[in-house]
Amino acid sequence: MLNPVQTRSIDPVTFEVLNHRLMTISEEMGIQYMRCSGSNVLITGNDAAAAVMLADGSLVSVGPYIVTQGNVLPLIVDSTMKSLGPGEVIEDGDIFICNDPYLGAIHHPDIATVAPIFWKGTLVAWVGASGHQLDNGGMDPGGFSIKAVDTHQEGLRMPPVKIASRGVVREDVLRWIRNQVRDPLVALDVKGQIASLNSGRRRVLELFERWGEDTVQAAMQQCITHSREKLEARLAELPDGQWREVQYIDHDGHNPEIYKIICTMTKKGSRLEFNFTGTSPNARGLINCTYAGLQAACLTATYINLCWDIPWNRGVRDCMDIISDVGTVNNCAYPAPCAMATISAVIVTVDATWRCLSQMLLASKDYKREAMAVWSGTSMAPIFAGTSQHGFQFAATEMSHFGGGGGACSEHDGVDTAGIVFNTTPNMPNIEDQEAEYPVLYLFRRHLQDSGGPGKFRGGRSGELAYTIYDAPTGQLEGLFAGTGAEMPNAIGIAGGLPGSAISIARVVKTDIKERIDGGKALPDRLKTVDGELEWLICKHVRSPILAGDVWYHSWQGGGGYGDPLLRDPESVATDVARGAVSHDVCANVYGVALASDGKADHGGTKIKREQIRTSRKASAKKPAAGELKWSYRGTARTEIADALVIDAGKQSVSCGNCGHRHCSTDENLLDHLGLVETHPSSAGPVRGEAYDRGRFKLRHLICQNCGGLTDVQVGLDGAPYSFALPTLT
Repeated sequence: MLNPVQTRSIDPVTFEVLNHRLMTISEEMGIQYMRCSGSNVLITGNDAAAAVMLADGSLVSVGPYIVTQGNVLPLIVDSTMKSLGPGEVIEDGDIFICNDPYLGAIHHPDIATVAPIFWKGTLVAWVGASGHQLDNGGMDPGGFSIKAVDTHQEGLRMPPVKIASRGVVREDVLRWIRNQVRDPLVALDVKGQIASLNSGRRRVLELFERWGEDTVQAAMQQCITHSREKLEARLAELPDGQWREVQYIDHDGHNPEIYKIICTMTKKGSRLEFNFTGTSPNARGLINCTYAGLQAACLTATYINLCWDIPWNRGVRDCMDIISDVGTVNNCAYPAPCAMATISAVIVTVDATWRCLSQMLLASKDYKREAMAVWSGTSMAPIFAGTSQHGFQFAATEMSHFGGGGGACSEHDGVDTAGIVFNTTPNMPNIEDQEAEYPVLYLFRRHLQDSGGPGKFRGGRSGELAYTIYDAPTGQLEGLFAGTGAEMPNAIGIAGGLPGSAISIARVVKTDIKERIDGGKALPDRLKTVDGELEWLICKHVRSPILAGDVWYHSWQGGGGYGDPLLRDPESVATDVARGAVSHDVCANVYGVALASDGKADHGGTKIKREQIRTSRKASAKKPAAGELKWSYRGTARTEIADALVIDAGKQSVSCGNCGHRHCSTDENLLDHLGLVETHPSSAGPVRGEAYDRGRFKLRHLICQNCGGLTDVQVGLDGAPYSFALPTLT
């Protein structure tokens, strides 16, 4: 645990004014950065962050963009101060630049800059900005070197060095950076960060001039105290207990190995502990993250699930402990490669901690309505590079995957293409802008049918798209993919909800696209209408040529569902079918809804169909073999976990929330009284890994043996431990 910052109080009105002013400064810095940057990644994906920090680097406020990047800026400040050699000093007007994951950055493409703020000769604060770059050198364009085996092969890796000294940009360092990368826009992006920091520095100094040093310093420290005390109070209202979630990364860039991230979360009183004991050792390939990414993931999940009305700063970190062994996939040991950290180990760690937190919320009478299934469980990096129709070299990451599906909530469906979970101000590229800037032609971009996790409330849909090259001066481009979650979904549901879709990547060659374009004929509007030879690509696909007429396709993950799909309103399912969100097959076989000839729900037929599904579940159920795991409850209170369970500690009873059947007493092992039905993930719908199936993953449906209703659904690797929830109800 970090030592809490000591504060003195200022009056509430002054505090609120300055607290909101500091948050506004962080947001303004982000806006300034993006308006000065020419980076397609920033403009189309808001893939950046900015923050204000105390003199010791403690986070005071973070802007509303990529929150994982904002979380690491204090680590960059810490590394900057520790990196000073003999005779080196930090001076007014200095700006330091760093992208070393072992010194605070999340991965190499995220270049961060931090600047000290001096008031009357004294260091009083820091401002910082971080952004994902179009390229950072290395073996492959875009910063994702699929075949790297150590961090030295992943391109530019800068320790904290001065990019500006006493207010003057160091052109030698800027030339050095520009010389290492494929896309010259990286240099403009760095200048955009410098402009952002100058803006933030000016705004913070205005506060000191207007309010005085003592008041502003007290307000900044009180921001942290305020957040810590509010989160401590919220945690005290939530049930104590222990929750475990197991998540997976498929393929490390070299081999189709599966890497487990195991999070055991313990909540006691006003503290949270995230323990990652049992997580797989770090990989040979680029999927790892350092401690910086691990901490950023824990903070991100906590911010969103518990701190919707609490400022995001150091005070939140003060409430948690993170336990992890160095040398694991989400706390890797030098020199393990980690260029893909954000969209692999980091986001999968967010998923694991997220589901633990949502399960805790489900067990709370007062906060269960805030529980939310996992959002689009992973991100991806579809990269194409080469010479544009305008004659310049480029490396572009296609950012449509930032429109991932939102997780379903306890009272409503997840939002379709809501965003990516660690981007609190999500954005997607405009197709026409992409085609105007790069030599590509989009055939389609559309919502992906059945991608939202089925449930009483459906997870948000993701999307799919396909493009081909068009007007490329050299007649070809280079393409690669870096993604996670093709063999299995990561967007797990809660309270019996099913997972959302996995990712998929394909290439179609020997097509008639060129002939269609030349002849003015209609272009394909979905993958199955592309005429040619289809090849499903592995989720870490090495750089390959994109030739004229080739079609490259990808889809991304949808959000997890909430509650048993058999409890969904039949009319809502019929509406989803009519609008193309759900297929007829999933309507009948997952939701158990029969449709009349006019497309409306046949309620009589639906009742019969759902009873058949429940009967089939019971007939195929077996006893869970969960080893030493004991799923039991303590306390004196009563709570309902959706329609899945009713736990009455006073009556020593655990019952089915759907049919009222008493499973067992609260001190017995609930797993001994539930049925287990194991199916392929595609039983939740298509695009659940069937194109990549190696027989390693199952959906574990835990059911009531009386009515067949779902208690929980987990994605399980053969031999991997179960997830569990052990709240104490008081």
